[in-house]
Amino acid sequence: MKIKFFKKITILSIVVVATMYVLAYVIDTGLKQSRSEYFASWNDLYSSKINADLLIMGSSRAAFHISPKIIDSTLALNSYNLGLSAWHFDMQYARFRIYLQHNRKPKYIIQNVDVYGFSKRADVADYQQFLPYINDTIIQNTIKNHQGEFDVYQRNLPLLKYKNDSEIAFEGFFNFLGFGDLYDTTSKYKGYQGNDYAWNKDFEKFKKRFPKGAKYKFEPIVKQQFNDFLAFCKKENIKVILVYAPEYFEVEPFYKNKNELINLCNESVKKYDCFFLDYSKNPLSYNRQYFYNSQHLNKHGSELFSRNLGEKVKVILTQD
Repeated sequence: MKIKFFKKITILSIVVVATMYVLAYVIDTGLKQSRSEYFASWNDLYSSKINADLLIMGSSRAAFHISPKIIDSTLALNSYNLGLSAWHFDMQYARFRIYLQHNRKPKYIIQNVDVYGFSKRADVADYQQFLPYINDTIIQNTIKNHQGEFDVYQRNLPLLKYKNDSEIAFEGFFNFLGFGDLYDTTSKYKGYQGNDYAWNKDFEKFKKRFPKGAKYKFEPIVKQQFNDFLAFCKKENIKVILVYAPEYFEVEPFYKNKNELINLCNESVKKYDCFFLDYSKNPLSYNRQYFYNSQHLNKHGSELFSRNLGEKVKVILTQD
């Protein structure tokens, strides 16, 4: 009697575990087909659909500021915006390495740089975007020691990584079944998203938080990754244009390490044969109507910036 009972329990356990693995596969596969905000760009990258002549890289100040549509029309190239909101250069560099594994190398790169871009995050920002790809070793190594990193159980036990994200799990399930149109929510064009927002309270909050200004740490490991990136591009004949995108001029005195960043970029120009375009003093930076906070241009401002940037890059490429 006991043998029959344990036999039934064993069979039931095998069926349940197998079902969970199959369901996890279905959800992951569905999410890798998703065109939602979280996954569209990552899926383009992993499915080898980008293959750009020119890559746009950086933080949200790349993702929200530089329009591939305008860059394409100005330069007669195929560009794609790999800008990643909330992440610093370490994850930007990780994304670039993943890009190279699945797409042909670009001829040119526009790399936006920021005063906070060489520090490291404490947490895993917008972790949901990584869910279908958490077993990628480049992603694992980049988020290692971050608060909220994926542990060995989340990476290997079926469905555990979706325990707090049932809506995303359903998205993957229905995408797998062919109902992807229900989740086609991305407003991005080739990774770019222009934000048609009015000026908000972010800058006032920033000034209250840092009344004497903010100094962001330049982590040695991130600086080394930046140098490795530029050295690789020089070796592979990929022309890099470093860009400091416009920021509302009143924020500049609050950045206590901006000179350090500018010096780093100027040194990189000499060492790695790249270019540096600093928009700190550009007329766009002095007009609040083009911004929705001190760091981010609105859609109108980003389009003006993209046109100006495209023309400047065109001159650089003509000289190349």
